[in-house]
Parts: sequence; structure tokens; C-alpha cells
Amino acid sequence: MSLFLVMTIRFFVCIAVSTCIHALVIIQPWNIIAKADGSAAPIVTVPVNLIEETPQEGPFEDDVRNQEQSDEGVSFEAEGEVSADYMDQLKARIFNVWEYPQYAIEKEYEGMVKIFFVLDNSGNLTQIGVLTSSGHYSLDTAAMAAIEQANPFGPFTEDVATQTLKITGNFCYLLE
Repeated sequence: MSLFLVMTIRFFVCIAVSTCIHALVIIQPWNIIAKADGSAAPIVTVPVNLIEETPQEGPFEDDVRNQEQSDEGVSFEAEGEVSADYMDQLKARIFNVWEYPQYAIEKEYEGMVKIFFVLDNSGNLTQIGVLTSSGHYSLDTAAMAAIEQANPFGPFTEDVATQTLKITGNFCYLLE
């Protein structure tokens, strides 16, 4: 065989191998997502354990673990007078969309985040922020996301005389 023919064959083999490698790199993410047997990955659910009151002193984990177990998970306080029914509906809407982030579960993050938010008299969210961080960005953003997803909360009841309502809420993330 001539040197020219050998070099030509070698060139086309290199191109073919390179194309295969590039194709595998592009396809690889699909292999990570899909299992070999074709079944979907199981969805991990973790119940959100919530408390009625904010721990006052000491390390977070010790205070929360030593408290009585409660069916509640988020607690809210409003500045001014507002009916318990309105606050219960607000709390239920937020609780129903609140999730423990999967990333935080995998990293075993726990903590309490204190959020403030402001509603206008139509019950629309006008402002939101973190007052006290849990120490984990994913937990803080999940608490704010729950409030944003639950929005709007509906018009104020007759007992609310103000045009805006400032509410603070505690979200406790605790893995068991």
C-alpha cells in the first residue's frame, strides 16, 4: 500500500472516531436521566415538620427537637388586627404549596427562616424578604417561593382597616 492510501484511511478513521465521541458527549445527559430498565426515578417525598412557635434561645436543632410534635408547620403574625379566619386561609394556601427542596434533603440541611411579606387590600403580594436566614439559600428561597406561589390571598375581611398588611412568618425545616 502506498503511504498516501494509508494516511487517507487513517484520516477517515480519526474523523469517524471523533464523530462518535462527540455524539456520545451530546447524548450522555439523556443516559443520566433515563434508567437502563426504562422506569422513572422514584420521587422522594419528605413530610414537612412544622412548629407553631419560633425557638427563642439555644441551638436551633436542640430547641426544635425538644418541642412537642405539632400538626402545624408554619406560623404567621400580622401587624394590626386581622381575623383568625383570614390568617388560617393564608396559612393553608402557603402550607399547601410549601416544599422541602430536594437539594436540601440530599445535603441534610435544616433550619428556620423568618420571612416578611406585605399584602395590599386586595390580597396581592407587594413585597417579600428574608428577616432571618436559615443559613441555607435553598431553604430561604423555598419559603419565599411558597408565598409567591400561594399569591393572591384574596381581599381583606372587613375587620382589617389598613390598606396594607405586613405579615411575618416562620418556616421550620426539620428532617426526621
